[in-house]
Amino acid sequence: ALLVFIFGMSMTWGTPLIDDVIIFTVLTSITPPAIAYQKKYRNTDKIEEYLPTFLRDISEMSRAGLTLPRSVNTVSKGEYGQLTMEVRQMDRSMSWGVSFEQTLRNFANRVPTPIIVRSVSLITQASRAGGSVSSVLEAAARDAREVKLLEQERRGNMIVYVVIIYMSFFVFLFVIAMLVSTFVPTMAEAGKAAAAAGAGSQFVGAFDPAKYTRLMMHTAVIQGFMSGLVAGQMGEGAVSRGLKHSIIMTLIAWVVFTLII
Repeated sequence: ALLVFIFGMSMTWGTPLIDDVIIFTVLTSITPPAIAYQKKYRNTDKIEEYLPTFLRDISEMSRAGLTLPRSVNTVSKGEYGQLTMEVRQMDRSMSWGVSFEQTLRNFANRVPTPIIVRSVSLITQASRAGGSVSSVLEAAARDAREVKLLEQERRGNMIVYVVIIYMSFFVFLFVIAMLVSTFVPTMAEAGKAAAAAGAGSQFVGAFDPAKYTRLMMHTAVIQGFMSGLVAGQMGEGAVSRGLKHSIIMTLIAWVVFTLII
């Protein structure tokens, strides 16, 4: 991004093309984080999806009479999707003598999502208080499953608002495009006519179509970028997850003003 900015500025300084340099510098800066955040959240979503199954399996093994390290060792040979590598790491940790509670806390530190932190806290606190570990694990599995279902339901409900944000952006972009393609040329012709009639010092006579077109492009690009962040916060609960929407909307605004209008 720094190279794009330096090279672009040196080539376009003092021209309207400097806008393109700024836009693509920003896009170059946020694209890698957007991809990284998307992969991270997709990975943690899969881990959370398999967490209740993992806890329930340990509970069943413990109920059958196996110790917790032995239970984790047994289930580590199974398949838990994205959670499999974490389960095997927990198994290795306990084989080195680390306690079950500390192993779970280490797991929560590696994948600090609300559901995992909540489940680990529930298990460790209940284990310290005494009682049946298998019952605690079963309760934690049930709690994690219910929380995950509620989260998925919330996302399903909030996706409507993401669609509304996209529709609002496209309506805004359409209105801006109509202004640029109809209003600005009309005002420019009126300005020329006013200037020819000796009214050049008046507002209409001083109308600069390129200036207003550029201003509207700035408005559309900023609107797209900020709308994307709002879409991420409303639809997926994190501004960082809106970076991908910002990239899409910013590019759409740039393409409309550069290639279509």
